[in-house]
Amino acid sequence: MDKRYNPVIFSKLQSYARSEDWQGMLAYLRGLSHSAFRTAGYVLAEKVLPALDADNYWACFHHIALTDTKAFLMTFLKAALQKYGNGSLGFADNRFLDFAHSTASQTVSLDRQKSLKAILPVLHTPAEVEGLLSAFCNDDSERKANYLAIAEESMPCYYALFQTMRKIDYSTEKLERILMQIIRRSTPLAYNFVSITQAYFDIGKPKGFYSLTLQPYELSGMESGFDSFAKMMNKIR
Repeated sequence: MDKRYNPVIFSKLQSYARSEDWQGMLAYLRGLSHSAFRTAGYVLAEKVLPALDADNYWACFHHIALTDTKAFLMTFLKAALQKYGNGSLGFADNRFLDFAHSTASQTVSLDRQKSLKAILPVLHTPAEVEGLLSAFCNDDSERKANYLAIAEESMPCYYALFQTMRKIDYSTEKLERILMQIIRRSTPLAYNFVSITQAYFDIGKPKGFYSLTLQPYELSGMESGFDSFAKMMNKIR
């Protein structure tokens, strides 16, 4: 079993963080044994990084995580989610956005996949969801829809997916594939979302799903903003 804490490792990493010596921290991490490095990852994610202010967190991210994303990205993302949750970090910092933009032109990117999977479900607003997707996907709406369809569910993500589906001239076949991906979640919100979009886009009822009856005036209200969308999603639960 990996050891989650070591006071010596914590003291060293904390010292580098306090002095903002990111290169020294990186050299120290690279010099650790495999088992000590794993412990250092826990210590960074759970102790050292959450204690940094936002500017120093992103400076550390830039100087350490981006040198080897395979080794460090998830460690930094775990700390980022904790800090976002307590209101001490956002994802609009240019150092993070530059990283996101660097993945956008890649057909396949594990960094993009890991980042979106981790961050999308916890974001509080549709604007944050759209901002994150645009950073990682540019204007590729189909790619955005695909990531939203496989993300863990949240109301802002459902709204962003609905808006993305409205903007794209999708064929019925593509829309149905997205809805089948949502249905696999087997949650009340997932079934409600499929009911709404099936009726809104006037597509056939997906196999095995019994659509709720919605009035045309209710569907038009979906276009008036996030609050109306959320109200509709919750109303038919």
